[in-house]
Amino acid sequence: MIQIKKLLAVVLCAVCLFTTVTNAQPLREADYAFKHTQYEKALEEYKKGIRKIKSNPIEVRRVTFQIAECYRIMGDLKRAEQQYTRLEKKNYQKDNPIILFHLGSIYNLRGEYDGALKYYNNYKKRVPEDTRVDTRIEGCQKAKLWTENPTRYEVENFKKINSKQDDWAPRWGNPTKFNQIIFTSNRDGSTGKGNDQWTGEAFSDLYRTDKPKSKNTEWPGEWSPVQPLDEEENVNSPFNEGEASVNEKGTTVYFTKCPQDKKKVMGCYIYTASKRGKSWSEPQRVEMNQDTAYNYVHPFITPDELTLFFASNKPGGQGGYDIYKATREKKSGKFTKVENCGENVNTPGQEVFPTLRGDSLLYFSSDGHPGMGGLDIFVSVIKNGVCQPAENLLYPINSNGDDMSIIFDDTPAVDPKSKFDYTEKGYFSSNRLGGRGGDDIYYFILRPLVYSIAGFVKDAVTLQYLDGVDVDLVGSDGASYKTQTDVKGHYEFDKNKIKGNTTYTLVVKKRGYWEENNTASQTTIGLSENTDLKQDFNLTPIPPEPIILPEILYPFDEAYLEKQYKDSMLFLYNVMIKNPTIVVELRSHTDYKGSDTYNEALSQRRAQSCVDFLVSEKHIPADRIIPKGYGEYRPRKIYTDLVCKYNGKTYTFPKGTELTESYINSLSDKNMQEAANALNRRTEFIVLSTDYVPKSDSIGKAVSKPQIVVVNERFIPVMINDKTVSGQCYANNKSFDFQIAKGNVVYMDYKTATNMLKDMIITAKDFDGTEKAIKQEDGSIIENSVLYISEFRIGDEVVENVPVIVKKGLGATFVIGGDYIQSEWGYYRIDNDRKMLIFE
Repeated sequence: MIQIKKLLAVVLCAVCLFTTVTNAQPLREADYAFKHTQYEKALEEYKKGIRKIKSNPIEVRRVTFQIAECYRIMGDLKRAEQQYTRLEKKNYQKDNPIILFHLGSIYNLRGEYDGALKYYNNYKKRVPEDTRVDTRIEGCQKAKLWTENPTRYEVENFKKINSKQDDWAPRWGNPTKFNQIIFTSNRDGSTGKGNDQWTGEAFSDLYRTDKPKSKNTEWPGEWSPVQPLDEEENVNSPFNEGEASVNEKGTTVYFTKCPQDKKKVMGCYIYTASKRGKSWSEPQRVEMNQDTAYNYVHPFITPDELTLFFASNKPGGQGGYDIYKATREKKSGKFTKVENCGENVNTPGQEVFPTLRGDSLLYFSSDGHPGMGGLDIFVSVIKNGVCQPAENLLYPINSNGDDMSIIFDDTPAVDPKSKFDYTEKGYFSSNRLGGRGGDDIYYFILRPLVYSIAGFVKDAVTLQYLDGVDVDLVGSDGASYKTQTDVKGHYEFDKNKIKGNTTYTLVVKKRGYWEENNTASQTTIGLSENTDLKQDFNLTPIPPEPIILPEILYPFDEAYLEKQYKDSMLFLYNVMIKNPTIVVELRSHTDYKGSDTYNEALSQRRAQSCVDFLVSEKHIPADRIIPKGYGEYRPRKIYTDLVCKYNGKTYTFPKGTELTESYINSLSDKNMQEAANALNRRTEFIVLSTDYVPKSDSIGKAVSKPQIVVVNERFIPVMINDKTVSGQCYANNKSFDFQIAKGNVVYMDYKTATNMLKDMIITAKDFDGTEKAIKQEDGSIIENSVLYISEFRIGDEVVENVPVIVKKGLGATFVIGGDYIQSEWGYYRIDNDRKMLIFE
């Protein structure tokens, strides 16, 4: 460890030193050397002198304390602890409780936080006014949690450039290219001969390593062998140099220099030198009206050279060493304005090693903020020239040792694991355990967080996976993507689309399914780990049969909708609001009592009154809902066993029953007949289409009512595009699309048949001749095989055990021959205006 860092330790013992120095003749040289920061010499003299004062126990304890201080300042914490512990056993802390603080700090630096807390709390009882100990106690308590919950940063020793001595304070030699690192080291071969009087270690010099162009794209990549920054020894001198910072072009360097003079005590100051070819000019001290009795160290110059951050123990600060900012009007001028960076950065402890990232992030090291042991690295955001409260970079960037001098590499580099650019990467120095020397240079990486959103879409009724479902994704950042589910009902938006700190809305849609429960939200905000977000959907199919509305009763021979039954219409209103692309037919039915003409007219008026309510009062566009009065023409069909009550009695109508006049008259129970008639008197709706688009000329305008005509015809809603007629059908209770073509057969899409077979919706037994339809070697379907669909439904029309030919390359899932429709359901015509297939 070298003196520029050891300056920090001196501050902690200054009070004790000057209140304990005596004039005892045998120890005058030791005290003089200690006072003048010659700790190696002081230690040697104290060891000699203590043998001569054994008869003076007070002086023995004082000298033992001084020996402990020398060891602590020189970085030999093991021997320092031995001396402090010896004093503790002699109750030296009674009058000098600072040894408790130092013992706590030694335990803290080893990461033994329980032991540290014992000493810190003991010290706090004796010296409650020392606010430093409160910060240390808080740091010990937090450090345990930080260690157990590390951040995502990964830290590695930069072995390629570290020596067995101290290597620290990496800085960019050309801040715009990031291909040269300047750092400080007291490794073998440094310029100064002999040892530093402070530490007994070699003097430090500035060194550099370069990153040549290479095909090796992995970061940190290859770096050249380390060599002195200044081979002509203009910058590097026989004494200590360190902590360099260069301007934007790398042509001017600012650094700490600690000249020594045998006749007087000298501090450390900031010097600058300019590049001259391959060499450097003679260094000049940076002038800023400084008091040379104090130290000015760890410079960091901004790219324009108009602002200089540094650390100093000059008077007027918050504590020991503070971070300052000096400014000037032009590069060649003198720094005239020096400002303390304020209490959000500086504390009663030590704040050192400032670096700037961009123009708004100030990084520095401190033992005065709650930390993990020694110096921790902190960051403060600069807003409007004011430093905001500092934040600890946490473990593993910080450790229980000293961590300092962080720089960032902003060149793009791909993380080989995620295949995306690293989020952050850079270098810093630390004396944490496991290093090669004392202080080592480390590099760190922050891999990008990778997210995806995926899931499955199922039919809520059959629980079968749905293919071809449209999935839309919209992010809070404005990005939007579309995909479809595959044959297994699966969809995915991968890491290329899902970003961090973003909320996404997913909407799934498929023709023939309600647009309900089809929207979900997922967010990456707050996620600190790679995450595959899961979002499944269950879509409810639109039933092929009409949907009965809650009971609506009318006054005898009237059609107006009474107030208490408007709530029943809210069911349909909510359906249409949630499904804004559907067009429905609202049907009103009567029982068989009365004449056909009367019933048809009455049912039509009642259907119209329901539509009027939705259009006039609830503002549903009139072209989305078509009123149809069927009178008694379409008696109710019972699709599942139905239990109902009438006049206090319960009646069951079995599945498959059609409540025709003949069926009702066949019932022996008159009450059951009336119950059946009541079931026929109903209001219901059926979905005609799911592709409604508002007309541009009707947006914001009232839509005129369509002409109402009583309908007593069988029809199927269809879509017409040029000459292609298509619609929606149901095969084995699954929704599909169909097209009408010439011929008298039905074709089925090969891919859909394969999926139905895999999903066990159909089996091999459903084919005509399994051996001729299914390949034995791989289980695939042979094209042109005949498959029997157990139930095939279009609109209200149902046919069972339908033979279909499995074929590739169809324009729809099913292609139905017009002659087949005619043979099964009768003659038909296509109404282009009403978009209906109408049976004659």
